[in-house]
Amino acid sequence: SVPAFAAAGFDVIDTLSLLELDLTRGEHPSSGRWASTRSLSRLRRHQLDEAADIDRRAFPEPWANDRTALADIVDATPASRARCIRVDGRMVAFAVSGRAGDWGYVQRLAVEPQSRRLGLARLLVVDALGWMRRRGVGRVLVNTATDNHAADALYRSCGFTRRAERLSILERALDDR
Repeated sequence: SVPAFAAAGFDVIDTLSLLELDLTRGEHPSSGRWASTRSLSRLRRHQLDEAADIDRRAFPEPWANDRTALADIVDATPASRARCIRVDGRMVAFAVSGRAGDWGYVQRLAVEPQSRRLGLARLLVVDALGWMRRRGVGRVLVNTATDNHAADALYRSCGFTRRAERLSILERALDDR
């Protein structure tokens, strides 16, 4: 519990909403109008530097991920899918999703700021959900900052519902003695 960590010197530095989707229901979101004009491709390990550049532009410090952190995200689950979208040969969005047993996770999703509101994030989420469904995933989780209204709206439009509990990100300064 947070009070126990606070007593040990930890501070809450952010709070995240946790959203869940039941994939066993018959409702499946569509990728929308951009599906026919945008193509997804596999995000390969040698492209993680390019993805990290997008991540840094998409998220403020300290939440941006570098190449090493993105590789850790890809490896965080027993099975994963990393996809990207390119426009005019340049990567503008990517997503990493994972599966552990019958649970799925949208682990990271980033879109270049100037490429937002074009349906790219939705295309990536719908692709991830299809991959999970084909592999027998029953439930999917994603977290997002409580004040990230665009992400909340995206996930809700794909059928996710907000769970009652929140996730707290804690930090503790260590003495350099």
